[in-house]
Amino acid sequence: MSQEQIAQPVICIDRKKNRIRIHKQTLHMLGNPGYIQLLVNPTSGMLALRGSFRGDHLAHRVKKYQISPDNCYEIYSKNLMNALVKINGDLQEEHSYRIYGEMITTVGVCRFDLHNLNNIGESE
Repeated sequence: MSQEQIAQPVICIDRKKNRIRIHKQTLHMLGNPGYIQLLVNPTSGMLALRGSFRGDHLAHRVKKYQISPDNCYEIYSKNLMNALVKINGDLQEEHSYRIYGEMITTVGVCRFDLHNLNNIGESE
């Protein structure tokens, strides 16, 4: 992995398990929030993450003890996965994809283009 990729926010989409894995470095770039919100723009094909707060009914609580040993926070959602497939039909059923994004520091958002997928193979 290049030095440039290390400084980028990263997520993985796992179609087999209907899972989005948010890498720990991505959470660090967002300021280690207690809650995160996923924003999807189907028109532009973008997924964004931002820190949120407890009262936000659209936010996911990031429990520090639930971050897996391989340094990621996982969200499981079949509905979200179906929405992502509608945006990008190239997401194959049994495969996982890594997406490198960009941090927009002025608004505290990590943005990912769902059309720039890196297929990392079949899910285990």
